[in-house]
Amino acid sequence: MTAEPDREAAEPGGPDSGAPVPGLRPSRWAMWRPRVVVAVAGLLIGLSVAAIVAMLVAHRQVAARHVQDTEIVEAARASVTALLSIDYSRAKADVQRVLELSTGAFRDDFAGSADDFVRAAEEYKALTKGRIKAAALESARADGGVVLMAVNSEVTNSSGARDDSRPFRMSVTMTRDGDRFKMSGLEFVP
Repeated sequence: MTAEPDREAAEPGGPDSGAPVPGLRPSRWAMWRPRVVVAVAGLLIGLSVAAIVAMLVAHRQVAARHVQDTEIVEAARASVTALLSIDYSRAKADVQRVLELSTGAFRDDFAGSADDFVRAAEEYKALTKGRIKAAALESARADGGVVLMAVNSEVTNSSGARDDSRPFRMSVTMTRDGDRFKMSGLEFVP
């Protein structure tokens, strides 16, 4: 006996073809399936876009903090170098440079003793050269930060010092003043 192919399965519109059968209503799931698929796909796309935007915003914030942190440390380096680099032949200009790089209580205190500082530098023919050995940001906030520094000052003067090396460790407070960070406090660390 020869097997006859199943005519219903082979005919177009048969039960296995996936085409609607006349007279039968599609199930509710079959009616809602395309809408559910589109809604889920839209939700996944929306969540993906939201995640990407959140990552970009976070990246920009981290990059901006890094730039600010670098600005704080570089401003501290410049301020301390100016403070420790005084040449008696241009002491007034060197002191003025320190005042330009400082703000707040530190500036006020330094300005109050600036004339004595200049007078002593000129009298003793003091020549100091500051060098930053290491600098690291200890803490930061939107309006400034604290920088820890290891510095060295080489001193020459009429009292007998000849490039005498004097090491210091400092904690330097930097504060935003306009669009720049300036030294607002300085402590020597043991």
